[in-house]
Amino acid sequence: MSKRVLITGAAGFTGKYMCDYLVGLNQQVITIGTDVVDSDTLNCDSFHKIDLSCSDDVAKLIEQTKPDYIIHLAGTFGTKDSQEIYRVNVLSISALLEAACKFVPNAVIVATGSAAEYGRVEAHQLPIDEQTPCLPVMPYGLSKHLATQIAMYYHNIHNTCVMIARPFQLIGNGVTARLAPGVFAEQLKSVISKGSNVIKVGNLESSRDFLDIHDAVEAIWTLCNKPAAGQIFNLCSGQPTKIADLLQTMIDCSGTKVRIEIDPDRLRGKADASRVYGSYQKIKQHCGWEPKNSLKESILAMF
Repeated sequence: MSKRVLITGAAGFTGKYMCDYLVGLNQQVITIGTDVVDSDTLNCDSFHKIDLSCSDDVAKLIEQTKPDYIIHLAGTFGTKDSQEIYRVNVLSISALLEAACKFVPNAVIVATGSAAEYGRVEAHQLPIDEQTPCLPVMPYGLSKHLATQIAMYYHNIHNTCVMIARPFQLIGNGVTARLAPGVFAEQLKSVISKGSNVIKVGNLESSRDFLDIHDAVEAIWTLCNKPAAGQIFNLCSGQPTKIADLLQTMIDCSGTKVRIEIDPDRLRGKADASRVYGSYQKIKQHCGWEPKNSLKESILAMF
């Protein structure tokens, strides 16, 4: 019998790759995409336009589609409107889990959190594992941590089979230009097409943990097939990469020559942690997942 998989945020970066991954499996999977924007190009069996912060609409969707799995990727970030961030990221998971309890109490649910939940981490706490205290410093990280607490509430009180996949910085073709790899790629492609030779950057001295988007969606589906209700799993490469090294690799892969300029408006000050990387040992021990794609392979795919 075919399994029905509901993917929220299906029109987003991770959502599109999730749909493609599931369609490419040699399994009987019916994919149901949903997003706040219209999309007729997604690789899924059906699509529903819906605002997940509207609990009545979410209840109707879950009652109608009866998913066996729910992969909750929808969310917002990169806006200065903190109230909108809380509205979308907190209300959506609350509405989704409430509807799941009522109409599909046995569904397996993976909701995506964020490494931003950890906030600033001291050097002696690296690599970050799931036991590292969460002290978010930005509204996005706080909203994701609140969403995680809601998920844990539904597991503890209603016995909902929900897990949190907590990705570090995802990278791949199509990554948003609100993140360093995306903005670098956008500027380098502009150099290639328009002949400009300057790219503007922020802080290049910090280090981040980059994970290929293909590895991330595989990890999420692996958790769906081997659930661990009430558990949180880091999704990361386990390696820190200096932003300056990321940029240089992207320049090399693009085959361009550029001049780099620091743009003061792109500097984040105290909100910019100096060095961040995680541990994926928990998910590896639970279901055998580990990253396969190198950072250079991820970058080559972007060009």
